Amino acid sequence: MKRVEEDKMKLELYVADIVDDHKIKMDAMRMKIRKIRKYVVNKEAWYHYAVGAIISFVAILIAFIVAFKCFR
Repeated sequence: MKRVEEDKMKLELYVADIVDDHKIKMDAMRMKIRKIRKYVVNKEAWYHYAVGAIISFVAILIAFIVAFKCFR
């Protein structure tokens, strides 16, 4: 009876180790996905900042040209 209980405990520990390994791997994959998502969002945000800055610069130039022609 004692031997059966020991074998059962060993099996439970083995299963627990497998579950822990699986959980650790899943956590690592989730972290990688979060990092990738964060990088993609940041990259897309920089793209929007650049386009917005260019559009703002062009709008300011047009405003100066119109003001210069009208008030000269």
